[in-house]
Order: sequence, then C-alpha cells, then structure tokens
Amino acid sequence: MKNERRRAAMNIRAASILCVLFAVLAALPASSAQTWRSLGPSGGDVRALGHDPKNPSQLYLGTADGHLFGSKDAGEHWQLLGRVGPRLDSVVTAILVDPRSSQTLYAATWTRDSPSGGGVFRSEDGGRTWSTAGLAGQSVRALVEAPSDPDRLVAGTLEGVFASSDDGRTWERITPESDGELQNLDSVAIDPRNPEVLYVGTFHLPWKSADGGKTWSPIHAGMIDDSDVMSILVDRSNAERIYASACSGIYRSDDGGGSWAKIQGIPFSARRTPVILQAPGEPGTIYAGTTEGLWKSEDGGTSWRQVTDGSWVINAVELPANHPGRVVLGTEKLGVMVSDDGGETFHAANEGFNHRQVFAVAFDPRDGRRILAVLAQSPEPILATEDGGSTWAPLGPGLETRSLKGIYASPDGWWAALTAGGLMRYDAPSKTWVRAGQMGATTAAKQAAAPENPNGDKRKGARTSAAEFAASSRELDFVVNDMAFSETRWFAATSQGLLFSEDHGAHWTSLPLGPLPDLPVASVCASRDGKSLWVVSLRGLVFSTDAGRTWSWHDLPLDSGGALRLELGPGPAEGRTLVASANNGLFISRDGGETWRQAAEGLPSAPVEDFLVAGRVLAASPRVGGLYVSVDGGQTWRRVAGTLADGFFPVIGADGAGHIVLAASATDGLYAIGFEDGIGTTGLAP
Repeated sequence: MKNERRRAAMNIRAASILCVLFAVLAALPASSAQTWRSLGPSGGDVRALGHDPKNPSQLYLGTADGHLFGSKDAGEHWQLLGRVGPRLDSVVTAILVDPRSSQTLYAATWTRDSPSGGGVFRSEDGGRTWSTAGLAGQSVRALVEAPSDPDRLVAGTLEGVFASSDDGRTWERITPESDGELQNLDSVAIDPRNPEVLYVGTFHLPWKSADGGKTWSPIHAGMIDDSDVMSILVDRSNAERIYASACSGIYRSDDGGGSWAKIQGIPFSARRTPVILQAPGEPGTIYAGTTEGLWKSEDGGTSWRQVTDGSWVINAVELPANHPGRVVLGTEKLGVMVSDDGGETFHAANEGFNHRQVFAVAFDPRDGRRILAVLAQSPEPILATEDGGSTWAPLGPGLETRSLKGIYASPDGWWAALTAGGLMRYDAPSKTWVRAGQMGATTAAKQAAAPENPNGDKRKGARTSAAEFAASSRELDFVVNDMAFSETRWFAATSQGLLFSEDHGAHWTSLPLGPLPDLPVASVCASRDGKSLWVVSLRGLVFSTDAGRTWSWHDLPLDSGGALRLELGPGPAEGRTLVASANNGLFISRDGGETWRQAAEGLPSAPVEDFLVAGRVLAASPRVGGLYVSVDGGQTWRRVAGTLADGFFPVIGADGAGHIVLAASATDGLYAIGFEDGIGTTGLAP
C-alpha cells in the first residue's frame, strides 16, 4: 500500500487544481480547531462488522487501514469514529462489544506492511479512542468472546491460539508453541453453553479442544485434506451442529466436529467463504458470505440459493436481532449493502461511509464545484461531481484507470495522460473519453518557437500552415508528466521534451530547452500570458521569461536529491518566490531560484505526496503522513489536527472561497477541512 501511495503521488498529480483553487488562511490562529467534512465519494472496502448485544441497531465497521465507523440505525447511515491502534496499515479483522457495557469495544488487527504489527485493542468510549489490550505484534486473524462468559476472549493468530480470562488484560498461549499444525489461524468459535469447548480453523484444517485449550484434537474426518477453514459457526439451538467454510466448500457436522459432510448446492470453484451466520430466532436460516456473492439456506444447510449477484465479494455479514429480515453486508468495492426482506433485494447504505482510495483529483477552473476523481477498488473508478461532492456520477466510458498516469482540468474540459503515452480528453457531447492531440514535425516545431519581428509576426516562413502540419503530424504518443494552461498557450511536460499548443490541445509542437529539444521534463508552470515558464527537467530547473526563446538554468542544493515539481510561491513579484518538491523534502527560493532553503521548521524532512501554494498560504502532505499548513509563506508549519490527521493525502487543494483546504485521502475519499473559530465555517455548512 505504501508503494502504491508513492507511485500515485509521483504519477498522477493533477496540475491545475492547485492553481485554480485559492487558499487565504493567513488569518488563521495557531490554536484553531479543525473540522473535517467528507465530500465523498461514498462506499469503499469493508473488512469487518460488529454489533452491540444490548442495542442491535448499533453496528460497527472496520476497514483495511484501521478506521472504525459506527451506525446507530442498523447500518443505514455511518459516522467515522476513530482508528484502531496507531498504524495506518492495520486491517481490522474482528469487532466485539462487551455485552455488559456498550462503550467497551475490542478489535483485532493485523498489519499489511509489517509481520510484527497487529494485536488486540480496547476502547472505553464507543470506538473513538483505543489502547492496546494485548498480543502486541501478533497478526490476529480472529477474535471471539465466550457467549456464556464475557470475561473470556479467545484470539487466533499466525502463531497459535491465545486466551484471556480478564477482559484482555493478560493473555496466555493455549496451543503448543512447537506444534506446526496449530498455527496460521483463520477462525475461532466457542460453544455458546460451555466456554471450555473451542473450535479453531487453520490454513490447513480444523481443530477442537474440550478443556479450554489444554489439549487439542484434529477434527477433519470427511473434509478434503488441506482445506483452509475460514469460518466456523456453532448452531445456537444445537451445539453439536457445527458449520465450517473452507476453500474446498462448506461443511456441516452434527456430532460436534467428529465427522463432516460437504454441503451440496454451493459450487466451490474460485470461491472462499469468509463468514457463515445464523439468523436470530431462525436457527434453520443460514447465510454464507462468499467471494461470489451471498448464499442463503432455510433448511439448516441442506439446500442453498444465491441471493446476490455473483460478482459481489462479501467479507462480513450482520443480522440485527431487532430488525427482522435485515441483512447487512460488508463488501469489497460496493461498501455496505442492506436488505430488509431477508436478502431478496439489496440497496446501498454508504451514507457517511466514505472510504474510497482517491489517487487523482482535478477541479474545473471555471467552477470549483465541478470535481473529477479517480478511484481504486471501485466499481466506477472515474467519478465526477457538479455540486461540490453532494452527489457523484460516473464519467466515461473510454478511459481505463490502469492506463492512467494523470488527470488535468483545462480551461475547457477534462484531460488525461496515459501511462503508455499520449492524451485523452472527455468529449461532453458524446459522454466518452477520446484520444486527442497531434504532434507536428520537429522542424515545424522549431520554427514555431522562432522569435517575433518588431511587427509582432513570426519570421518569414516560420509558421507552418494547417495543411503542412497535417501532412507532417502524427498522434501524440509521448508520456505526459504534467500540463499547464495560460491564456494563449497550453504546455505539456513530456518524456521527450516540453510541448506547447495554441489550439487547445488539438496540435502540439516542441519547445526546445535551448540546445536540448528532447530533454525529459517532469513539471511545468506558466504565467497567465504564457511568456514566463518554469520547468523541472531531468538536468535541473529551467526558466524562461520570453515564451521559451531563451532559457536560464538553476538547481536545488545537492542534498535535495533532485527536483520533482515546482510551483510559484507567494509574493507580489511573480516568479521571485518559488516552491519545489524534491526527493528529500520541500524547498523554497525567494530570489527567483538563485538560492534555496529547505522548508523544515515544523515540517518533516521527508518527500511530499503533494503541496499547494496560494497567496501566503502553503500546505503539504508528507509521505510519512499528515497534512501541514504554513500561513507565513513557508517560514513555519503546523500539523492540521482532527480525526484524519494521520492519513495520507496524494492530492491537496483549497476551496474557491479561500477558507477551506481540500484533501484527497489515499483511503478515505475527499475532505474539506474548515476551522471552528469562524474562519471558513460557511463552507462547511451541510
């Protein structure tokens, strides 16, 4: 995930959004409290669901980055509560609520980026803040509470089975440390009447203990060997009946695991079943959440039928006891899906659950309410809003996200750069993305950049006619790293040099950087009239004040690691203050690029995902996480506080009113950040 965020930050910067949006936060007091308001898009991946036994309408949702959401109405609406543990790569695998206290929650996690992360965590305030509750460093894949003894918790990890008899204050291993079979746990279940009877499923086969973990017996008679047991269910009405889901199918035992029979009716090809659940008050109704949709049995597993589309990947299921017929699904890509008729029909219930992985954003320069977002893990990866995030709709077809390098908001529409080279634009009349941009011959390009004579015309023979251009042109296939837009010209920083267009991107010609026409260019900025240019090239910074006829060369300090991108900084003299991101942090020049210093006071000395410059205000999102703001032109920085303060933000901007920072999260969608002291609160009104 970390590498994906870094690649996203390098490859998909939406150049114009930072020039279009204005941030005037200079009056912001240092003590201001921040308010984060989600702009969507709604939905995302769900990893775990849990419920409050005392109030079944209170549901909880866990994600793959440690976030916990809560719902007070049985899954219809959601609110971000907090993060389980300190890490941003924590996958929440289980959520439990103490039946004696609705404010006490337990959560199990494992970490994607480190084998030594994970553990069990406890919250005493309904999921808003968390502290460790043992098994630190363990990859906890399952956590259950004994129905007949709420003090007893049992956890399954990659190293074995652990139990606590004091609400997680202390833990003991209850499987032999040297037993290679009783490791790599996927599932745990406890007999509802007897807390000493335990069932566990490993990456291989199931096991049982009748004495609280002192001794263990393999229980796989009738089960295909090498079955990964992902879920185990003990029937509430008959504790001898056990259900187990495995990579080889779903099994049922009627003798406490002594023997198993494979349940027919659910094809096992390409299917995994993360969860099996029994309906409250209906012991014969069983739901199986699989990687090919939801299946339902109304006769104790004898027969099954598929009740959702087979493309749904279901990770969690909840059946609120006080809502007969309600089925709440936690899915990949679709977010939360809810049924009120026992699974016959479903509707999306993602209001407040905004957990999309946003890796590119662009804003319409004419209307800040129009936003284009590119998402990962989404059924509709390219979405647009016309109302500042209140509603979103797919924008396409024609553009595949796997081929997308960057998106840009030109003065007359959306553009996209492709990883394989070339450009596409969104054609509004046909509502589709189409290839765009023709590249002229090199000689014509050089002539196009020739100096003007005193009468304002190009030198004789310099301008190429439309017919000559068409005869010598071909489809633009250079890799475009960045785009900039002035009143008269558009510019493209490409893998084979700097290009410009005078007809809104229809035709492009080369603009040589002195004697180096093909020098790769990573970033370009242009003045409003297009005469002043600031370019980040493979060999350093290159500036021009005469539309590219002559160039001056500059560079960052050697310890910068090399420039990646440059923006015009605050100050009345355009181009005197410059801000550049580099491999080793953010650098500022106040003399037109002659000298530079690192922006370090209060800002981590680390590469940045993105940064913005607007007036005296600068904002940056370092790759180590967090969002930082400077209101004094980059002299000092402070971290923006709030629920999402530790997140990663590949793209940041600011609203047109000049009061709110906009942050595109790598996991949580797009947010507007306002301030509770009155600065910018109008922009946060619902």
